[in-house]
Amino acid sequence: MLSRNAESLVHLLPTSYLRQIPGLKEAVAACPPTTDHAPLVALLADQAALAGARLATTRGDRWLATRKIYTRDGALLAVDHEAWLADQVAQDGNDARKTFTRLKDAGHRVTQCAITSLYVVASAPPEGPSRFLQAEIEVEDEVLDRELLEPHPWRTPDTFADLLLEQGPVLRDHERTSMRPPAYRLHRIIDVEAWLNVADALEDVRREAFRSRRYQVTGSAGHETATPSHTADRTFPGWDHWLPKHRRLFQDWGRSSARDSRLCDHWAMDLRDHTDAGGHRTLSMVPLWAFSRPLDKVDASQGSDDEFYGALLKLDRHVGVPFGWFFYMVHGNRVEADAGNRVIRAAEDGTIVLPEHDYRVLKDWEASPYAF
Repeated sequence: MLSRNAESLVHLLPTSYLRQIPGLKEAVAACPPTTDHAPLVALLADQAALAGARLATTRGDRWLATRKIYTRDGALLAVDHEAWLADQVAQDGNDARKTFTRLKDAGHRVTQCAITSLYVVASAPPEGPSRFLQAEIEVEDEVLDRELLEPHPWRTPDTFADLLLEQGPVLRDHERTSMRPPAYRLHRIIDVEAWLNVADALEDVRREAFRSRRYQVTGSAGHETATPSHTADRTFPGWDHWLPKHRRLFQDWGRSSARDSRLCDHWAMDLRDHTDAGGHRTLSMVPLWAFSRPLDKVDASQGSDDEFYGALLKLDRHVGVPFGWFFYMVHGNRVEADAGNRVIRAAEDGTIVLPEHDYRVLKDWEASPYAF
């Protein structure tokens, strides 16, 4: 945890974790997409900062919020359907019902741009679980998707918001044509350790604010005690003992049996940085496993201790990381949290053999559980 003025650091270095490589954005955009993305990865690996880059994982099922509008005859009408509709409503004196009546039979169509996110990682010196760069590239695939408006809705839209939600029927398969070749777009390059430093600074600000609070203490009958207020440290002793979970993940990797494997060879990170309308900034992280084949879910309620622990070791062998099951557990998908508690009990009962350093990680997790 940072000890210097964290609030000042956050103000001065809001996106200090982003890395720029001159010309790379244009080179990525010019690279023709392929199924295995091998030419793209080779292009990235040819950059000194991304030497040894490899594709960690991909994630899909996302779309651009902005859609283009085409006429019935296939002419491009607008590149932003929301802005165009807002302008149409304004032309009709902000009467959305009038706009709907005017446009409902025009036959305008909108596109849908599917997004597949690629996570390309490259280790960075000095060695350490969080010492890597993560390049995030998006594959855009845009098709003509549906009618702009439903001609016969159950209720005529009354407002612009209603009109925007009034999507027309999906086009038939032969009409859902590609509007442009698929293309790569470089979203950003993140220095993961630098991102964690900014997250640390924000956590310091949060903890300093919590520490400054005072709590009114009352007796069981509702009467104030001799000391009218307590500090957070006195009211919740040890509350700041643990690192935040974004740090604990990397710390636990580095002190467990997983430490001999590079974390970025097995996990990428979904890293978010959001500032709301009130100026409150939040950084959040969700690990993304890079294992590309199906993994059986481990049920902590089934089998003997030996059979249950054997299932966890089988998962470790599949993913190629000793103690790898623990990180799937804190991710909260393939291994439920009950597995950690059962492994601790079995180790303490002597029914399984667990390395001491892994046992310490589990005991710390038991004392203060975390998950993503």
